[in-house]
Amino acid sequence: MDDLVEQPTRRRIIDYVAANPGSSGREVQRQLDLGWGETAYHLGRLVRGEALRKESTGHRDYYFPLVLTLADRKIFQALHSPTERALLVALLDRPDLSSPDLLEALQVGRSAMYFHLRHLLNEGLVEESYSAGARRYRAARTDRLQELLGVYRETWEGRLVDRFAASFAGMLPDARPPGSPPPSDEGRGGT
Repeated sequence: MDDLVEQPTRRRIIDYVAANPGSSGREVQRQLDLGWGETAYHLGRLVRGEALRKESTGHRDYYFPLVLTLADRKIFQALHSPTERALLVALLDRPDLSSPDLLEALQVGRSAMYFHLRHLLNEGLVEESYSAGARRYRAARTDRLQELLGVYRETWEGRLVDRFAASFAGMLPDARPPGSPPPSDEGRGGT
């Protein structure tokens, strides 16, 4: 096992996943600036060598340190979704919200809200009750959820900033000093 985890790239991956539980393989690849083949190879070795745990959701694989319980892994998977994270935060702040209250708090479409709410109910992260003729929702495992949100809040905020910066950078034209000529078409089939 020591040889497995002491290889430099695998050590970086283990450290990254420990700091960012529930990261997808693509997140690991991008954040560590690795090639996809290299990332997939090392993640596979770490999972087979029982240095990391992989959870598959059908369309994405998530990676976790071994120390996290199944219940914590479910929380992390939900917290990686911005909509599910917003739902859980809203229900922590104001338990017993109705569907219209959640729609107002989240500012997302009705179908998106119900899709994510149903997933959280199925995973046991949200509880449903009936009161005053309406369905009401509250977060389950509130102490652990608050603890994990507090510990990893900076991670998710950092990812949001990174995504915004990457999107914004893609919208900017080529940066050139003022007064410099535009790039030539030479070598690109230009005339």
